[in-house]
Amino acid sequence: MPNSLNNLQTLKTPVVKEWIDYNGHLNDAYYLVIFTKATDALQDHLGLTLEHIHRTGETLFTVESHLSYLQEIGLGEMVTVTTQVLQTDSKRIRIFHRMYNDQQDLLATVEMLFLCYNLVAKKVTNFSDMMMQSLSVIEKHQAQTPWPDSAGKGIALKRSA
Repeated sequence: MPNSLNNLQTLKTPVVKEWIDYNGHLNDAYYLVIFTKATDALQDHLGLTLEHIHRTGETLFTVESHLSYLQEIGLGEMVTVTTQVLQTDSKRIRIFHRMYNDQQDLLATVEMLFLCYNLVAKKVTNFSDMMMQSLSVIEKHQAQTPWPDSAGKGIALKRSA
């Protein structure tokens, strides 16, 4: 899988034994663990490193997520996560992670919304100039990337007559 800003690979990891449930496949909670690790890598890519967080207090807080489980994942499988930044403003980032196996099968997706939070001020704040610049670069590179079909979709049951 090529890695560029418009197809940003944020994580590649094997599925380990501790993540496997009683059904013999990846436990639902560990899908989110994998996606969270991909979010950490995205933060590093944007310059929101641990050093930056400790120095400035600027960090991201997750405020919403919608995870879709598309295929089972087994022990030892290698999974790769790509990340698309869908929208940003002065305080928020909306992203879409996709998880694939080595055969490029789509295994799961998650759409997430983050707020910029300052740990020192203990409140939601605007992004720093550094973050605004980093977000601008990635948005520019991903501008032509097709919008995910499931982005913005919630959970609903079709009503029967």
